[in-house]
Amino acid sequence: MLHVEIDGAVPTTAQLHRVAVVNYGHFTSMQVRGNRVRGWELHLRRLDEASREMFGASPGAERVGGLLRHALAGAPREVSARIAVFARGGDVSVPTDTPDLGVMVSLTDPVAETRLPPWRVRAMPYLRDAPHLKHTATMGLSRTRRAARAEGFDDALFTGPDRLVLEGSIWNLGLWDGETVTWPQGPKLPGITEQLLTAGLDRIGAPTRTRPLRVDELAGFQAAFACYSWCPSQPLADVDDIAFVNPPAAYALLDEAWAAVPWETV
Repeated sequence: MLHVEIDGAVPTTAQLHRVAVVNYGHFTSMQVRGNRVRGWELHLRRLDEASREMFGASPGAERVGGLLRHALAGAPREVSARIAVFARGGDVSVPTDTPDLGVMVSLTDPVAETRLPPWRVRAMPYLRDAPHLKHTATMGLSRTRRAARAEGFDDALFTGPDRLVLEGSIWNLGLWDGETVTWPQGPKLPGITEQLLTAGLDRIGAPTRTRPLRVDELAGFQAAFACYSWCPSQPLADVDDIAFVNPPAAYALLDEAWAAVPWETV
């Protein structure tokens, strides 16, 4: 299934051409179940804050919510949704006081949020532009991920100076030492799934922390997982030559925390 709308209508060729060739915009992705989304308010805040930083204006939560509801009206109850904000015209390198912002809603088949076999991950030096934004400039991300796969790995884990662990290609890294879930600290995207899982862990009384971590320090953890909208806790088999046991207790804890995250109506 693929359904795309721009500002509540079937997009024209000119509109799609604009989105395809002007690489300046941002987006958020989510799983929708019966017009409900985990972290809906966080998605709205992400879109608002990124729009104001990138364009100096925002489409507004009411408009974004209305456009998603319009796209969902004829869709199956379970879908994956992506909401993107872009400039409908003009030279994006020239600031304007009145940007004409477009909102594109894309619906595709749902993701089951089930775990795949543990991934083998390659630590590779790469820092995304404006890493705190979920923007559309993904060439460097894809190039680094492609290089990791060419070496036989499933994905890449981005690192900064002094082998500081940052983030995965399209995911955040979570670690468990037998008691506490740790998130690496550094220039990275504050993933909504990471935020929700942290809140869920807090609800069930499980400790979490965020601190700088180098790649060699990963050896001190029992479990490592990728956290993103497709799966909140996808196990990692290893990072380079550092292997993880991934005991069932870790994923029982993460499942309990994720089940504690409420659904919000769009």
